[in-house]
Amino acid sequence: MFDEERTTSALLNTLYDNVTQPDGWPTFLQQLATRFDSPTAVLRITDRADPVVYQSFTVGITQGLDYGQEAVTLDPFRVPLATGPLGKVHVSQDIISDRAFERSDHYQVFFRPNGNFYAMGAQFERDGHAAMHVGIHRPYDRGAFTERERLLLQGFNQHFRRVVQLTRLTHQVQASLMQARHALDALPFGVLMLDAEFRCQWLNRAAEEALATHCFGLRQRNGHLTLEDGKHAAGLTQAVRTLRKGESHCECIRLSAHGASLVLMRNREGGWHDSLSASRNAGVIAFLLDPQLATPLDHARLRSLYGLTVAELRLVDLLIRGLDVTEASACLQVSAHTTRTHLKSIMQKTDVSRQAELIRKLLLSVGMINRHE
Repeated sequence: MFDEERTTSALLNTLYDNVTQPDGWPTFLQQLATRFDSPTAVLRITDRADPVVYQSFTVGITQGLDYGQEAVTLDPFRVPLATGPLGKVHVSQDIISDRAFERSDHYQVFFRPNGNFYAMGAQFERDGHAAMHVGIHRPYDRGAFTERERLLLQGFNQHFRRVVQLTRLTHQVQASLMQARHALDALPFGVLMLDAEFRCQWLNRAAEEALATHCFGLRQRNGHLTLEDGKHAAGLTQAVRTLRKGESHCECIRLSAHGASLVLMRNREGGWHDSLSASRNAGVIAFLLDPQLATPLDHARLRSLYGLTVAELRLVDLLIRGLDVTEASACLQVSAHTTRTHLKSIMQKTDVSRQAELIRKLLLSVGMINRHE
């Protein structure tokens, strides 16, 4: 026995699944077609003025001309859908008589090859010059779409619009997250996002490389951040305890004699009203810092900003590593006089008067961001 309420509920569940699973439109369209005793259903994004199809999902269309490439120019329903009120469901017999449609090119090259005759559909969302519409087609022997069916499809319009709006918002959030990750990947130091149990939720490129090589004893065990050294592990446990209790918002663990450290900061989250999650535990942002890490300077940026020559670029690469003039001269196999001449030129171009000031300027203007090809 047909259960309309249960069928509609299942249809809406499938529809809303497309917010996070956009590849599921054919599944929904198949259920929609079945609900209206039809073999064919379509969902398209089209131009509101010109016969252009930007995106299309279909079920039940296997024969005839390709709609997006050819049949769209012949479609007698395209203009009424585009010019009618948003959300209004049109049935084909109100737009064109059965006899006229049977003689039309659109029927002959598109509907007839797929065994269809009657159509029903609506534009449910418009955004600038584009619009989204849903359509259902069925054979002549199953009869024209009824007023009851038209009202039923019209009742789905609000859900179509909500799914589109939620999908658009989801895509915006995903795009923002990807952009944020790309920005953090450009940092020369490690950044780790941890939950309250110190499970790694997200890592930037530098942190991934450190964990892969077990740098400073950093490891992941069952997804949790750990340290191999017993003293460091104890420090991490204490830092976790302190942050959990809210006694501190920032803890630091020294990882090596030369100053490498793991800086842990409590991640400020919104209140309970900002999330549907039952968890109230604040997460942690961890920064892996290493003063001895080689800081690659982008030569292209240095040339663009200061006009440094090839010889000068080679020298700044050594100075940034902490070498003095004598050590840099030996590495470059040039005299100390030549190195001092290059250094003087670099300082003039960067408008500094001391070597320490030069290093600071290079690090802040070029060394803070890595360029990944």
